[in-house]
Amino acid sequence: MEEWVREQYSMRIERLERRGMHTAFWHKQERFLIIPADGRSEAEMEERQQMSRYLRAKGVDGVGELVKTTSGTYIASYNGQPLALVRAPLPAARFRSLGRELAVMHECGRTCPWPIVACRRIGQWRELWAKRIDQMEAFWSSKLASGPSSLFDRLFIESFPYYLGLAENAVQYVADTEIDEEPGRIDYAAFCHERLPEAKWVGGIEAKLPTDWVYDHCARDLAEWVRHLYQRHGMRCRRAVRQFFQDYGHLTALSPFAWRLIYARLLFPLPYFECVEAYYTASDENEQARHEDALRRLLDRSHEYERFLASFAKIAGISNRIRLPAVEWLPPA
Repeated sequence: MEEWVREQYSMRIERLERRGMHTAFWHKQERFLIIPADGRSEAEMEERQQMSRYLRAKGVDGVGELVKTTSGTYIASYNGQPLALVRAPLPAARFRSLGRELAVMHECGRTCPWPIVACRRIGQWRELWAKRIDQMEAFWSSKLASGPSSLFDRLFIESFPYYLGLAENAVQYVADTEIDEEPGRIDYAAFCHERLPEAKWVGGIEAKLPTDWVYDHCARDLAEWVRHLYQRHGMRCRRAVRQFFQDYGHLTALSPFAWRLIYARLLFPLPYFECVEAYYTASDENEQARHEDALRRLLDRSHEYERFLASFAKIAGISNRIRLPAVEWLPPA
């Protein structure tokens, strides 16, 4: 690794340490992280570096910066694995709540003067979800035809029609929102996270890393954090969800269009899709067993999650001012 860093970045590692899935090292009193770059393109990395420059110019604390190799690329190969290097300051103490911090970051993104194309996801949810649905439905059909060879196969075969219906409802909800509601300024694309709960800065243990970012509607981050709160606390998440939206709303009032996109994203059964995909790409039996346990928990809580979806407007504190069209088959709130 030390030789690779020297060859690729002309840096000498003075101290090396492991940070979760990342390797950290120090060079000339600066801290750097080596981060997997699977599935990333050079064009995406260039845009993420632009986002980083803009956030730092706006005074946002704790923002990492991508570093180019000596050959001028952001991605370098190490033993066949694509990696990126981020100049990452030590995580700063957060004086704002997560909701307020996100509102600041999103607002910076809405005013970004550069065109963001490769990292752009806004307006693409229906297309991306439909593609994912089609792929899993084809896989399910093949499993159905061949019959189950494991307990997970049986659980997947039996449960997929339910989650297919939920996913299709989410796609339709986005389509109806785009027809019924007029987006406002709040609905411009913002600097968001591919998956906010996985961003280590949220827990105060890492800098804000450009490799985590995409350019999307703020509803992406807001919905994924609410999903995270529900997964951790179940129906006991009510107070945390309402506080999160209140904190965000102190700086940025959400539009009806945004609220409906948040709800659509919560309808889409992302944890189910990820669990199934992870099981069938797992490399060993222990990993498969973990995903089987995760699927069982998802299935056991499906009715509770229906109640959560049905009462979401009340939980978020918007039932008296925002109308979220009801999903007919959900239980009464």
